[in-house]
Amino acid sequence: MTVLVTAASKHGATYEIAEALVRELRSRDVDAEVMGLDEVVDPAAYEAVLLGSGVYLGRWLEEARDFVDRHEATLAARPVWLFSSGPLGDPPKPAPDKAVEIEEILSKTGAREHHLFTGRLDKSKLGLGERTIARAVHVQEGDFRDWNEVSAWAGHVAAALKG
Repeated sequence: MTVLVTAASKHGATYEIAEALVRELRSRDVDAEVMGLDEVVDPAAYEAVLLGSGVYLGRWLEEARDFVDRHEATLAARPVWLFSSGPLGDPPKPAPDKAVEIEEILSKTGAREHHLFTGRLDKSKLGLGERTIARAVHVQEGDFRDWNEVSAWAGHVAAALKG
């Protein structure tokens, strides 16, 4: 079984989570490949998919939403897990139950589950509009990703794939 791990990532932090998920899956003897959404030719070539996106203003990036719309039938026909990266700070804001609107994507893909990871904010990589929003909502700058949590979730997915 080959697993596709792909993600929409505006500034690279979510893609780094995708890369870590692949390393962890491989360490658990699961054949996995990582690639950006724009590189995926046909998700039907994979037996399972982990699909993720950075979260901005409570939504997945448009690139990820479009990918789901284009490949809805293919995704619904295989095991899919979703992951998001977004809340920032300690404690993370926004609260996990308010961080991302994911119900429609869960429905379209038939995903087994969705996991929300905290994210990273490097204000030097932001455009003017993004810096303005970050300032207005008082988000903390820093890397809040929990690599132990990423590893544990990969283990959970690997166990489910091995059934």
